[in-house]
Amino acid sequence: MSIEIADVRTRTDLKRWVKFPFSHYRGDPRYVPPLYREELGYFDPRKNPAFAVCEVRQFLALNDGRPVGRICGMVNSLETRKLGHKRGRFGWFESIDDPDVADALLGAVSDWQEQEGCAEMTGPHGFTDLDVEGLLVDGFESIPTAAGSYNFPYYAGLLESFGLVKDVDYLDFRFKVPERVPFLERLSRRIDHSGTYQVRRAGDRKTFAAYLKQMWPVLEAAFEPLYGVVPLTREQEAYYTKKYFGFLDPEFFVFIFSKDNELVAFLAAMPNISEGLRKARGRLFPTGLFHVRKNLRHPETVDFLVGGALPGHPGNTLTALGLRHMFDRLQSRGVHFVETNHELESNSTVTGMWRRFDVAATRRSRVYRLPLVP
Repeated sequence: MSIEIADVRTRTDLKRWVKFPFSHYRGDPRYVPPLYREELGYFDPRKNPAFAVCEVRQFLALNDGRPVGRICGMVNSLETRKLGHKRGRFGWFESIDDPDVADALLGAVSDWQEQEGCAEMTGPHGFTDLDVEGLLVDGFESIPTAAGSYNFPYYAGLLESFGLVKDVDYLDFRFKVPERVPFLERLSRRIDHSGTYQVRRAGDRKTFAAYLKQMWPVLEAAFEPLYGVVPLTREQEAYYTKKYFGFLDPEFFVFIFSKDNELVAFLAAMPNISEGLRKARGRLFPTGLFHVRKNLRHPETVDFLVGGALPGHPGNTLTALGLRHMFDRLQSRGVHFVETNHELESNSTVTGMWRRFDVAATRRSRVYRLPLVP
């Protein structure tokens, strides 16, 4: 097979790059396609503020002019400042089951990042930790969340044959919404009796928007020490608010304030829309919007998106308080299952907590690393 690696330079190139997974996974019932127009907009430097802080190269692998793979390479200047050295990222990797194709794509990114002075290449990542990250290595039988990852089982072999090795693993859990959780009740009762913290609901969209604005400093401070987390600009915060949070139901958010009226912790969830997106096949019209709205209005499952607490506050206890209130709301809405977002395997406190519930399924995703010569 003759492989050509082409830079994505034009709008036409980008459309081919975005469309490749739709044909690549055609017929696979576990693949959840993104919305095509949303993906085009996400990789438009005029719309996504990540391009202001990231150097980006996108490549297509072609065989006789036909796409057979794709990849995106990134160098985030804010990550460089945080780490003190350049770390190259790769993401949105897709390839047919051919080592020559995968090697050509990974080689194109690693060669470019080595020229840029990167000490290492890691991935799959997105521009930030709020993007899809990790290669699925276990749990292929279940449908991922809209924010989760899916790929064919042979992908791990392609990356490992190139020389990439495990850096970290993430775990996702699916469990039944519990009727009562005694250990959460015990932990949260301490907060209730102390009167130090208060759970609030955003009763209207204006209040919700104000709480979301206060949420970002909490998220940044809580996640700063974690693997792969990069700082966000104010423009990125506004962009992600509009993209991910602005249209969601405030009922699935828990906000916890201190007695000084400061937002110190939160927990965010959303209805699982994977089945709606799968039926939409990448397009909201003419029928896709119906399927997605059905999931939003009558969810059987919710996805826990993100949560955190400001350092200096009892994070585990506040998490217990938030979960107790969240489970009460899920029961009132008739929700039966919870899907967690990526949790670092090394975070035994959180993964151990999820395992205390009635776990129905688990997925494992992996981020790989390749040393580069700076």
